[in-house]
Amino acid sequence: MSTNPAIVDPTLTGPSAADETDPSRAGASLVGVGKKFVSKGRDVQAVDDINLDVNDGEYVVILGPSGCGKSTLIRCIAGLEQPTVGTIRLRGRAVYDAEHSLSVKANDRNVGMVFQSYALWPHMTVAKNVEYPLKMRRVAKRERQERVTEILKAVECEALAQRLPAELSGGQQQRIALARALVSEPGILLLDEPLSNLDALLRVSLRTELLRLHRTLGYTALHITHDQEEALEMGDRVVLMREGRIEQMGPPEEVYARPVSPYAATFLGVRNRISLTVGGDGLEHPAGVVTGTSSLAEGYAKGDQLEMFVRNRDTHLSSASSASRPGRDDVELEGTLAQIVLGEGGRRQYLLDIGGSQWFAQHAESDLALGSSVKVSVPVASVLLYQGENLVYPQ
Repeated sequence: MSTNPAIVDPTLTGPSAADETDPSRAGASLVGVGKKFVSKGRDVQAVDDINLDVNDGEYVVILGPSGCGKSTLIRCIAGLEQPTVGTIRLRGRAVYDAEHSLSVKANDRNVGMVFQSYALWPHMTVAKNVEYPLKMRRVAKRERQERVTEILKAVECEALAQRLPAELSGGQQQRIALARALVSEPGILLLDEPLSNLDALLRVSLRTELLRLHRTLGYTALHITHDQEEALEMGDRVVLMREGRIEQMGPPEEVYARPVSPYAATFLGVRNRISLTVGGDGLEHPAGVVTGTSSLAEGYAKGDQLEMFVRNRDTHLSSASSASRPGRDDVELEGTLAQIVLGEGGRRQYLLDIGGSQWFAQHAESDLALGSSVKVSVPVASVLLYQGENLVYPQ
């Protein structure tokens, strides 16, 4: 059998007869998992001390940029890579234990995997592609046919059963790859950037489809992506990775509202950033006036350096001569309106210059002229404040 990961995919199908599982245990449990490579004569720590439990029926999304270790991590879970240290248990069963030199073969881990390249057999019909993992497990023909029909119905592809992969759209191919991975009822489904090859509109559509299937079938899933919107929309929990380690983990609402570091804030799409210094009356910016920050500066010594992050959606512009918004507890800065562009969803985006820092805003008074001085207002409750690598507001 080929060792090409794209060809291994259909055979990551089921536990051996001797497999013993405890359904009350986590779908996946990783303790101290690390993976080190040697590249060009130097050690590369691709995955570093990962501790993660994925509960039965949970949809966990691992988020991070290229090279952060997320693909290596799920390949270690699947058995396509071997970690250097740590233990991996799937549904209570140890499949990797460095200390005891245990490493269960990929085909015996009861794992399903969906690759971004689909990895469908080009000479097989859709039905034969989906059936293949069941044939490898020697499931009886009648049961195979029943389960193929059932899963194709679940992914709404019954009418495609006799087509070849070349006759399918990218979205249809991805649904078939998903059906093939689910037909053998794996203990955990691993999805490696499953939507990255699709156009923007189809990605949104298939995100909804994946969520529907998860609600319907209740499988346990670990999904990796570099798309923060995809992660926040799909995950029961989001795991943000940075250079092989977990930077932050939690429910999407919590991760979005309280990024734990400047790295997390930046990767989660918080675009506006400015350096401030603690002064006598609050936080100061050397290139302009900052007001409404006295409460934020409490507890810090004069001269302390802080970084303020603000989301586009929380940034409001008005004429520099406008009065402060009544009844609002705002941080206010001064800037120059540099450009107006059409942003996502057809909304206007306003580009500002604040002392050399480029900011973006979604809300503005009408009739602001390019090059004019503007007042930039942000609700205090929407500010993210960091000292070094640590989130200090909100606490």
